[in-house]
Amino acid sequence: VDPKNYDEFAMFFDKVCETYHHGGGKIHETSWSLDGVEGLPADGVLDLRKLGFEQPLSMRVRVGRNLTSFPLPGLMTKADRINFEKTMLKAFDVLKSDPKYGGTVYSLTPDAAWKEVTGQAKNPNLMSDAKYKELVKAHVMFKDMDADPYLKSAGIASDWPCGRGCYRSADGGFIIWFGEEDQLRIMCMAKGFKLNDVFDRLHTALDSVESIDGIQFATSGKYGYVTSCPSNLGTGMRASVHVKVPNLTSDGTETQAKAAAKPLGLSVRGVGGEHTPIGADGTIDLSPSKRLFITEAEIITKLYNGIKLLKEKEDAATLPALKTKAEIALKANPDNICAQVLLDPEVQTWMATLSPDKLAELALCAKSGLDNVDSGLGCYAVDPKNYDEFAMFFDKVCETYHHGGGKIHETSWSLDGVEGLPADGVLDLRKLGFEQPLSMRVRVGRNLTSFPLPGLMTKADRINFEKTMLKAFDVLKSDPKYGGTVYSLTPDAAWKEVTGQAKNPNLMSDAKYKELVKAHVMFKDMDADPYLKSAGIASDWPCGRGCYRSADGGFIIWFGEEDQLRIMCMAKG
Repeated sequence: VDPKNYDEFAMFFDKVCETYHHGGGKIHETSWSLDGVEGLPADGVLDLRKLGFEQPLSMRVRVGRNLTSFPLPGLMTKADRINFEKTMLKAFDVLKSDPKYGGTVYSLTPDAAWKEVTGQAKNPNLMSDAKYKELVKAHVMFKDMDADPYLKSAGIASDWPCGRGCYRSADGGFIIWFGEEDQLRIMCMAKGFKLNDVFDRLHTALDSVESIDGIQFATSGKYGYVTSCPSNLGTGMRASVHVKVPNLTSDGTETQAKAAAKPLGLSVRGVGGEHTPIGADGTIDLSPSKRLFITEAEIITKLYNGIKLLKEKEDAATLPALKTKAEIALKANPDNICAQVLLDPEVQTWMATLSPDKLAELALCAKSGLDNVDSGLGCYAVDPKNYDEFAMFFDKVCETYHHGGGKIHETSWSLDGVEGLPADGVLDLRKLGFEQPLSMRVRVGRNLTSFPLPGLMTKADRINFEKTMLKAFDVLKSDPKYGGTVYSLTPDAAWKEVTGQAKNPNLMSDAKYKELVKAHVMFKDMDADPYLKSAGIASDWPCGRGCYRSADGGFIIWFGEEDQLRIMCMAKG
């Protein structure tokens, strides 16, 4: 409850720290330099793409810090908490005036409490309840501490929500919580591949904060940076990534993932932090366990190598997990073709020969049918090559569904000689006795060779595909036979992020979207479809989704649905 506790109560805290950290009488040392760190790649770059990751990961590095001029949070009074917040506003003003940071302060301290302590009528940074919930959902702000029994007992949650809030840089990548378990939790976060990016930025930002007048961080000669909880002593650092391990979480819990991570010196949490559940897609929060008697540089390097080793365990668990999921799916629904084929002995033998990457890709193909056991077919190719590379699987799926008997498909639009065709070659429904026009539609699914299939597309792929198709739509629009309009759902912010253009020129309103869905011109919200969500086809909704419609309304092209393109003609007649 006070920075001096680690010295004054050394008889107690030394034994606590030895039991928890196993220091063996060590003195903690601080170092952010990666030079000479064991396990560092030769080029010094901790790039997760080297480990086989193709999708950007959510990366975060944070440290806990406390000022020497206040008690630790467990002993703070309400006045301490608010005066601490007011002290930090000077530091935040320095950051806000710096073009590298800019940003905004968000406070939870009510006006009445602010006035009681500071004498000022209004808290200039008070946020609304809606804003608070928005920031919590985005993992920018911490949750209601008053609901945490551990922090309540420690006195750390007292006087909630006074003296609580955060500073957030203009780009959203640098955040400082104030009034949580430590007076300050200072962090950098980004979605990407290079752990160096968040690590280096945090080091620079920390130097900037500590150089501000009135900011002096509490330290211990033996234990480094002082924190409320002895588990965070030393570096006070937690470096983490959100990583998907669907095979190690196939039972819906993190039990297997924790068992695999613990021998590697890694901790597993839910995606919302400690005491929260894992993601529905098997996403966990992974970080090195050690904070004390280890340097900052060693922690970030340990995270990189830990991800590599855990990925190897995840890959090794793919085949057993697929078999287990298929058995569960088939027991629930004997008509699930995907599960039937996965359990075929010949397919099982073949799967055992696949490389970890290819087995993981096959698992993506099968994911929808195993997640949604009521599926009939239950699988989706994620790359055009899957039908050749995974022929052992897809040939059996297609034979079971289509009953092809080893046939080779042939394409022909010619009606000549087709069995059952009327003598005049005209398929006129009036000949069958219909007197009222019928709604008629013919559509085809098509995919370009230059992009992955929708299940494996990134957000950038989806938007770049849409941009690619705009050239084709321009050709159609300039042709008097077609003319027409493009309607897009891609938000301006996402369009700018990928294309660099400020505005999506074809963005439609929500009202227009609902109108087109009602008229069967546009497809429904894919994010509400559990089959497409499991398959990855609905990911990044609504980016890269929309349609082209000819001037007469009879020719329509959907883009970004189950296939990259659904091309159709419709008429009443």
